[in-house]
Amino acid sequence: MAQEQIVGMEDMLRVVLPCLPAPPFRTTGAFRRSHSPRSGGGGEDRISRLPGTVLSNIVARLPAKDAARTTALSRRWRRVWVSTPLVLDDSDLLIFRDGGGGGRSAPVNWPAVTDAVSRVFDGRRGGPIRFVRLTCCFMKLAMRFRILEYWLRVVAAGGVEDLVLVNRPFPSSLPLPLDVLHIASLRTLYLGFWQFPDTAALPRGRATVFPRLQEIGLCATKIQARDIDHLLACSPVLEKFAIIAGLYFPRYVRIRSCSLQCLVFWKSLADELDVVVAPRLQRLILWQACQCIIGSLPFRTSVRIGHATELKVLGYLEPSIHQLQIGSTIIESGTNMIPSSMVPSVKILALKVQFRIRKEAKMLPTFLRCFPNVETLHVLSHEAEEPDGKLNSKFWEEVGSIDCLETHITKVVFDKFRGERCELAFLKFILERAQSLLKLVIVLANGDQASVDEMLAKLKSLTTAKRASECPTLLAVVREGDSAWYFQRASDLSVSDPFDW
Repeated sequence: MAQEQIVGMEDMLRVVLPCLPAPPFRTTGAFRRSHSPRSGGGGEDRISRLPGTVLSNIVARLPAKDAARTTALSRRWRRVWVSTPLVLDDSDLLIFRDGGGGGRSAPVNWPAVTDAVSRVFDGRRGGPIRFVRLTCCFMKLAMRFRILEYWLRVVAAGGVEDLVLVNRPFPSSLPLPLDVLHIASLRTLYLGFWQFPDTAALPRGRATVFPRLQEIGLCATKIQARDIDHLLACSPVLEKFAIIAGLYFPRYVRIRSCSLQCLVFWKSLADELDVVVAPRLQRLILWQACQCIIGSLPFRTSVRIGHATELKVLGYLEPSIHQLQIGSTIIESGTNMIPSSMVPSVKILALKVQFRIRKEAKMLPTFLRCFPNVETLHVLSHEAEEPDGKLNSKFWEEVGSIDCLETHITKVVFDKFRGERCELAFLKFILERAQSLLKLVIVLANGDQASVDEMLAKLKSLTTAKRASECPTLLAVVREGDSAWYFQRASDLSVSDPFDW
């Protein structure tokens, strides 16, 4: 049992760590060697003659360990170090128990990393702080001796803008100090493997707790629904809220925010995800890598869309995982659509479907009717582990009118095409109904040449299919390299279509 828990934690780490914000500057060993202030051996020191703003820019781009070492060069460099906004990633301070550089099997000396971070903060008291990412500290030790509370006071005094705190190593139930709620300068906050502070006794309605916070990520963090309410109520300019690897904490996620623009529910489980009031919400991103089984039954999340009049991007909706509710209407196959059961603002819709499971495939027309003004449709074909049959072409011929398909959809992307008849039947249905279609992109599931040739041969049947649009472009694509959809793209508001990867 203990071994299973360890494997589970390692799996969660693999989910969480890639989702965390990276430092604003990336450095490499080559950069550190070639751009050291004393590069060139005993030659003339020309770098120190540069203007202070340039020197500060150089120091800001160095790992914290190397940046601190510049203080040994001269008084001027010491002033530069103290006045430069600190960018600290404790992975630059890794110390291994073997005393060396740390091979694959060398364990990290967690207490030593914790001491190194304290030394950095000791040397920076009173100086400005820009970015702090702590993923390698011994947080249980830091809590025991109130070191973490000291760190939080230092970063708060330094005006830190971006903060990442990961409790590692575990246990994951370690309570996060309430001090984190007193850092008013924060713009970005990511928390991993903590127990969120209890806000029950805190004043309600105070919009001064996080007056500048624009983005928050809760990663495998235990939090109660009332604490999410408090967090949203105290963050008046919050734009992005992400729940990552949240396994049943809380059971009910209810969103009430007048500023939120992007909500991400990433590889998480909850009984209910309820967008109650979010008038500025533009994106609702849902991603679950696989079906979760609780006992002998598949786990499902109720996704309710209440007041979200600006919602433009939604997905991936999965019939096997999500029970969609719009207003007071629970969406089932064949649900009679009325205006209150539709979301007309959605322009980009992404669906993940197991076509060889009849019940899922039959939900496709119903989902499309819920969003009458969709212009771009993404369909990810998911291979069924236990197929129960497939819909024949007659089903698609008898599907009634679908507004978005017949009047608005201009682009369809069908991902993970395997050449199955049920997939071809759906693609033929799209071509026959989509009167405004300009582009149909079919991404092949397998990139080896034999499979590509076989799938292309099957796609030839579409070239003779009847088409509702005069001249749609058909593209068959073999995606090169790693095609995994990743968190940063999914949550990036500057990307017009996050599913087009």
